[in-house]
Amino acid sequence: MIAKQSIGKSFMGAYEYNYKKLHEKDTTKRAELLSTNFSSTEREILKKELDLMKSLNPRLARNTYHTSLNFGKEEILSIEKMLAIAEEYLNKMGFDNNAYFIFQHHDTDHPHCHILALRNRFDGTVVIDSNNFRRSEKMVRKLEKKYHLQELRNSKEDPTKAPNKDEIEMVLRTGEPSKRMILQERVNEALKQTKDLHSFIRHLKKNDVNVLFNQASTGRVCGIPYVCDGFTANGQVLGNKFKWGYVSKTLEYEQVRDSK
Repeated sequence: MIAKQSIGKSFMGAYEYNYKKLHEKDTTKRAELLSTNFSSTEREILKKELDLMKSLNPRLARNTYHTSLNFGKEEILSIEKMLAIAEEYLNKMGFDNNAYFIFQHHDTDHPHCHILALRNRFDGTVVIDSNNFRRSEKMVRKLEKKYHLQELRNSKEDPTKAPNKDEIEMVLRTGEPSKRMILQERVNEALKQTKDLHSFIRHLKKNDVNVLFNQASTGRVCGIPYVCDGFTANGQVLGNKFKWGYVSKTLEYEQVRDSK
């Protein structure tokens, strides 16, 4: 299981992102509301409750906690099990007296749910965010063992770098992925669809991605930056899966034959 967290200023913005999923026309991608302690999902009623909660701690600007819990592709979870995991994660992260929503999404090839919570508690105190990521990693490992889940890589070792805080907030605000996220998706698709370096390059070009090659003085390739829509990024930025070492092992490549 991998947890991707963000802390932001717009609870309603994050809610709208999930609310749209609840009413998705494509039923295979429609989200479900698993649990909440808000009295209603109607926007006007929800806003009134939020205003009341914010009045308990008006100086708290970054009052919104949003995280997704992502499970392995082969993982089969009942709604009850996913909800139990999400609620325990939320409570152990300190949100044991807070207003929250838990949504299950169906728009990826792996099971996952989204947790949306206010950082200010009902008693007016605030959930501390220090060492958030370290505490989350520790909690995820415990939950994997307790619920007999597939043990996934530590998020720092994940082959595709997760969206950062600014990217998550941008997606929640605009509904559009960042250029880095688009590049990750297109390169990942090319790696799946091709077997050799030449077809890999051609596949990327068809999707408006150009590939550059950094060469050492010996002529050996030592890096592979990607360019899309004026944005350039290498494997260090995109994730281990996109580095030259991984690409050259995954695709058919011979230095002498393919050097040109």
